Parts: sequence; C-alpha cells; structure tokens
Amino acid sequence: MTNLTQIRVIITIMATLLAIIFILLTSLFPNYSNLILTIEVILLPSIYIIGNYYAENLIEERNKELLSHISSESEKLQEKYIKEKLHNIQLEAELKYLKDNDEKNEKKVKNGESNKPEF
Repeated sequence: MTNLTQIRVIITIMATLLAIIFILLTSLFPNYSNLILTIEVILLPSIYIIGNYYAENLIEERNKELLSHISSESEKLQEKYIKEKLHNIQLEAELKYLKDNDEKNEKKVKNGESNKPEF
C-alpha cells in the first residue's frame, strides 16, 4: 500500500470513528444532541479537508520528482540527438566530398587524362 493510500485509509477510519463517537455521545447526552451534532458537522469536513490537503502535497512532491527525472532524461536525449545530428552532417559533407572527387576522376578518365604520374 502506498503512502497516499495509507493516508486516505487513516483519514476515513478517523472520520468513521469520530462519527461513531458522536453518535454515542448523542445517545448518552440527549439534552446536548444539537451541540454534539453541530461539533460533528464542523469536525468531519475539517478532517477530510486536512487529509486531502496532505494527500495533494504528497502527490505534488511525487510529481515534482518524476518531472525532474523526466526533464533530466529529456536533456540527455536532446544532447545525444544533437551529437548524432552533428555527426550525420559531418558524414554527409564527407560523402559529398568523395562523390565530387569521384565525378572529377571520372571526367578525367573520359577525357583521357590519367592520375598516374609520368616518368
């Protein structure tokens, strides 16, 4: 069970026990039932609100950690992408250079020129 689930279960149990206690107090002190029910109506929502606030903070902390991890991994991937892109640009330039040289050599061969040195 995660911390968030545990907190929600504890809040629910606390609210239920508080409701049971106030029902018992109402039956034990019928003259004060209006006062007891008024206090109960104030306390129960407060318990749920505080519990939800705490649960939201836990979720926010967990999401911040996850977002931080995702962000760092994204930056690593971006750096890797940039390196790969630069490497590809370099390879494309080399291929173009080799292709241009091959075309020049083919023209020389067609024109009867040779790359062989004369003695």
